Amino acid sequence: MSKSVTVFLMILVLLAADTFARQKRVAQVPNGNKFNCMTCHTSSFGGARNDFGKEVETSFLDANGDVIWGQALAALDSDQDTASNGEELGDPTGEWVQGQANPGQADLVSNPGDPNSTVGVAFAAYGVPSSFTLQNYPNPFNPLTNITFTIPSHTNVTLTIYNSLGEPIRELVNQKLQPGHYEIAWDGQNETGELMSSGVYLARLQSENIQKTIRMLLIK
Repeated sequence: MSKSVTVFLMILVLLAADTFARQKRVAQVPNGNKFNCMTCHTSSFGGARNDFGKEVETSFLDANGDVIWGQALAALDSDQDTASNGEELGDPTGEWVQGQANPGQADLVSNPGDPNSTVGVAFAAYGVPSSFTLQNYPNPFNPLTNITFTIPSHTNVTLTIYNSLGEPIRELVNQKLQPGHYEIAWDGQNETGELMSSGVYLARLQSENIQKTIRMLLIK
């Protein structure tokens, strides 16, 4: 066998091994299949690691090179976009383990290594609603609740969480939305990632002309 053929075969083996390693790690984080290699890399073909990938590579691989997904990695905000890795991947508390169904809603999952990919608001195409509505489920909750709301017109919308003293602790939505049905999760944390204590919290939906508020009970 010529030297050039040998080198070519070695390159193929190395590429195959690298591809296998990347695909293996995709399955070791919750909802990793949404972005595949770009969960940890800047390209769909691998290459340079993004901020989340660098975090994993330096601090969250075991002796076998497998990702250590858990509370510690979930709590970090690798790409500094104000949402934790767990929030972006649908597992705020880092409880998911490989082999389980992906947690959360795929529509809300964002890339923990891309600061321009932020936790979204899920839109459901059920037709145009006739009024503003706001509710959450489950209620009481611990620590995650889903907040659903409807918008009957194209308008600027804010959805903010307040404590029982009326102090704002977390802004979930602040954007112009089309008419429709929406859903977003709140993980019981404030803007700095601190898990709030048990108690009553308010979710306030506000548009240019209408405001609605609901009471939610966090039980730990």
